[in-house]
Amino acid sequence: MAFAALLGISPALQAQPAAEFYRGKNLQLIIGTGEGGGYDYSARLVAQFLADFIPGRPIIVVRNMPGAGSIAAAEYVYNLAPRDGLTMLIVQPTFLLEKINDRARKYEPEKFTWIGRIDESVVMGVIWHKSPAQSVAEAKEKQVVIASNAAAGTSATIPWALNKMIGTRYKVVLGYDSSANMGLALEKGEADALGSTSWDYLETKREWFEQKKVTIPYVISLNRFKKLPDVPTVLELVDNERDRNALKLMASTSTVGRAFMSTPDAPVERVEILRKSFDALVRDPKFLAEAEKRRLGVDPMSGEDLRAIVADVMRQPEDVVERMKEVTRPQL
Repeated sequence: MAFAALLGISPALQAQPAAEFYRGKNLQLIIGTGEGGGYDYSARLVAQFLADFIPGRPIIVVRNMPGAGSIAAAEYVYNLAPRDGLTMLIVQPTFLLEKINDRARKYEPEKFTWIGRIDESVVMGVIWHKSPAQSVAEAKEKQVVIASNAAAGTSATIPWALNKMIGTRYKVVLGYDSSANMGLALEKGEADALGSTSWDYLETKREWFEQKKVTIPYVISLNRFKKLPDVPTVLELVDNERDRNALKLMASTSTVGRAFMSTPDAPVERVEILRKSFDALVRDPKFLAEAEKRRLGVDPMSGEDLRAIVADVMRQPEDVVERMKEVTRPQL
């Protein structure tokens, strides 16, 4: 900048190439889940409004890439997507834990470029009214079939952990690619319960509550959910400190929540544009009104704060990590 000042070039002109970069471009937004779930809803809401806040108003192209609890999307963006600031990604935050569980995964969470969070990820278990067990305590006596997306997600890992920690008899069935399809499994009688699903998704199924078709046995969080103050967290279901610490690690991903990121090594000036645009978006009255209309939560966090949290999660003590690995190992 000092050299530019000597030449009489203003800061505005220096910034112009970065500010004009997105004009006429396509910005790809990859969603690491199938259509119809909470992450898909939030991502499409962001895609609808974000271009208005990016200089040059690029066209935002949405692409769903479900698979392995968002791991397929994470590995694609980390390894194959061009590192030019034209790719954004939203995945289930459990991809952090999957990397801790399997260091061979081809991505490093802390090296993604973190843009910002639209909302925390409030997730919870769900019991269908026809389930043979209507509580966690009853699930210790009767087998409960759980619909799940993939072995990396909390819809599978939490039931598996509770099986080993407190003796529940959850049988996890993998392969459902979205909350919508897992919910359909309940309605069709294919499953008795969900190991986890988002509150935003449940907000779209209010008739379940009105018709008393579901019960919420636990919330996967460090603290009780303000909208369900009588429902315990998973931490409250165990009395062993080591187990509680392992569950804390798993529940911490709710803080990362519905976060947007870009590739590693994206150009700094373009990252700054995306972060500023995202920060403006989540404060915009029209955006907030539309989120309210769609019953989607907005509790933003900056990209830099997210980066710090992710770095901390990836530095957890080895004994906690080992216990988490032990209890979340797939149980077939």
